[in-house]
Amino acid sequence: MGKLLGHQIRNHFRNNWFIPVLPAVLILFGVLFSNVNNEIGGGAVGIGMVALMFGYFAASISVIVGDYNMFFGDSALFYESTPISPSAKTFSRFLYYLIMLIIYSLYVALICFLFMAAPSVDGGVQHITWADISKVINEVGVRNLLIGVAWVLIALFNNIISIIFSVTLGGGKKLRRYGLGGPVLVYIVLGLVEGIIIFILDKFDLFTNVELLLNNGDVFKRGIGIGILVPILLETIVLFAGVYYMHKKRISVS
Repeated sequence: MGKLLGHQIRNHFRNNWFIPVLPAVLILFGVLFSNVNNEIGGGAVGIGMVALMFGYFAASISVIVGDYNMFFGDSALFYESTPISPSAKTFSRFLYYLIMLIIYSLYVALICFLFMAAPSVDGGVQHITWADISKVINEVGVRNLLIGVAWVLIALFNNIISIIFSVTLGGGKKLRRYGLGGPVLVYIVLGLVEGIIIFILDKFDLFTNVELLLNNGDVFKRGIGIGILVPILLETIVLFAGVYYMHKKRISVS
């Protein structure tokens, strides 16, 4: 599994190296050139920041397309014939999505932090210190941050396996003729089914609302309580099992 995962990551950056490089080059050029011509330098920095944001979404799409092409495109025969168990392929693909998301998120966060924390010559960039970050953490509260992180992780895991399930089912024999439209169709249908189930369960008052407060008493977040975690976790398990079954079926057929 480790070799397959490493190959997936290397293959992505080999084909999409320009996604992280281009924004960094534009921003660095703009910062350095601003001492010569502030207008041109500032424009380059602005374009670089826009490229950074759009590059994040482009990276997400390239990860999904790369995963589809690897297992259901021109290279599908090679990767499906590799001596790896269905469970290893399933978790390798899941870790591939998760690791790529972490890499690009940290990349964007690092550039934004360095850009905002750098001393400003003309006062146009706000100077941020660790004291400012600590102040925000104290205001929000560690408990609220941990709850927020837990919610994000649960939603993230569920969304990743939903995409993998959609790509796997959409790349199967019945929907392969639609190309990438197959996974998109499955993802839309899956989202509709999720929405209908949550709507029905909500009508039975199975979900409770929660309210997280800041340390000063103000409302930090209002939303659906822990009850919704049960169907989300069940769906995540079912989708994992579905992807595993489809990998196992393809291997047994081949």
